[in-house]
Amino acid sequence: MRLKKLKNKIFILVFLACTLAIFSITLVHALFPIKLYNDVKFVCDKTQVPPYLVLAIIKTESSFSSEKVSTKGAKGLMQIMPETADYVSELYFSGRDIDLANDKDNILIGVTYLIYLFDKFEDKKTVLAAYNAGEGRVLEWLDNKDFSLDGKTLCNIPYKETHEYVEKVIHREKIYNLLY
Repeated sequence: MRLKKLKNKIFILVFLACTLAIFSITLVHALFPIKLYNDVKFVCDKTQVPPYLVLAIIKTESSFSSEKVSTKGAKGLMQIMPETADYVSELYFSGRDIDLANDKDNILIGVTYLIYLFDKFEDKKTVLAAYNAGEGRVLEWLDNKDFSLDGKTLCNIPYKETHEYVEKVIHREKIYNLLY
């Protein structure tokens, strides 16, 4: 009788542990979806930009909402400013019309803009700061010894919002790499 009770308790504990593990995994996957992974990977496969970095940016910028428009006018999944889209399109795609509400166009322009920023800045944190705060602002920070010791990478980001943005994206990229 005691052995049967012990087996039942062990069974219940194992069942609860498995249920909790499945629930936890499901919750984490729901919080960090890989929606649009094929579209992201298709664009990233032709570049040096890691797809999980792009997913982390999309998660941070729009939480995968194609319709999102910021108060400053940034649009779509990767929250691209129309002026930035026009600039990138002119530079890389002969001025082709871009629909920032279209997921594939938004991802293409966002990843291409990241390529542009990586070519210019090299360091991931500096690139992400430029993606968030703007290229011009980051160039000013790189010229200031309080923010950059070598003029190439930021050791200090003066805007709290941009600092937190960079940390969020890097943290979320690590989570995506661990999960998938």
